[in-house]
Amino acid sequence: MKIRAATFNIRNSSAPDGDNAWPVRRDATVAAIEHLDADLVGLQEVLPDQLDYLRWRFPRHELVGVGRDDGMNAGEHSAVLVRPGDWRVDKHETRWLSDDPGTPGSVGWDADLTRIATLVWLRHRNGTTIGVANTHYDHAGEVAQLQSSRLIARWTAGTLPWIVMGDLNATPDSPPLKVLTEAGLRLAVPIEAGGSWHNFTGAVDDDRIDHILVSDGWTVEEAAVSHHAPGGRLPSDHWPVVATLSL
Repeated sequence: MKIRAATFNIRNSSAPDGDNAWPVRRDATVAAIEHLDADLVGLQEVLPDQLDYLRWRFPRHELVGVGRDDGMNAGEHSAVLVRPGDWRVDKHETRWLSDDPGTPGSVGWDADLTRIATLVWLRHRNGTTIGVANTHYDHAGEVAQLQSSRLIARWTAGTLPWIVMGDLNATPDSPPLKVLTEAGLRLAVPIEAGGSWHNFTGAVDDDRIDHILVSDGWTVEEAAVSHHAPGGRLPSDHWPVVATLSL
């Protein structure tokens, strides 16, 4: 039983990016997602207008997750896009990366911004259930990053197979990643696969801050950072990360 999973920070549409603004690159972003050929894509920084556009462009996919500001539609979403086929969304919920994970809009520890994780339980057509956590850690708060990893580790503990993905704003050798790996999660994509953040430079050797991690039971068959730029257009300031997994 296989699943192809990817994570992609698509860069929010409110950023003043000039020639790389969302209206200019949104077709390239969709093409980059299509190029991943993934059953499951965890997306970060998705604002409501981007969510609407993705729903329009992927009408047969399931797209779940709520806004971080109010637990409904306001603010960035860590949305999960699921391709029709062997897997379907059984249930999902959003939790806040804070001391009060059930309170929409709560900010954790020394974080600069409100941060969330979208948890999704996927059911295979053979009845097997897996868990997926898609998240976006704070970019500034070092305590918040560590505590966020502790929350994710706790939420994904147990015997259910889990895939943890997202923009963790932390490199593979950093303390937040060590919390996750010490909890039993494994990095799916080798470090030598290249960088994921490039700040609209197109660099492939900058920091790897976007990750896919898996719990025991998963075999990583293939994993990479996708440096695909459709028509020469950069789809985001991050490259997506993708892995084919078997259970």
